[in-house]
Amino acid sequence: MTDLVLHITNEQRQRIEKVARERGYKAPDDYLLALFEIDAERDPDQAYFWTPQWQTAEREADKDIAAGQVKTFDTMDDLIADLMSDDE
Repeated sequence: MTDLVLHITNEQRQRIEKVARERGYKAPDDYLLALFEIDAERDPDQAYFWTPQWQTAEREADKDIAAGQVKTFDTMDDLIADLMSDDE
């Protein structure tokens, strides 16, 4: 794994810390979420992606994909048929 090094100004660090405190973030990874949320403010249509709830769901989806707990379909009709079926 490669370390990520960000060079930021003191003002930027203070803003990240402020957003993190406002959101109740404590872990270092959460501070990274705060940074992404600040960036998302520039594009409000993408802000949802950086919410803690969405990021939790993303991590869960990544685990499911890695575990092979996914289905693929050749056509949209196949997908809809699967959704309409009683099979789990």
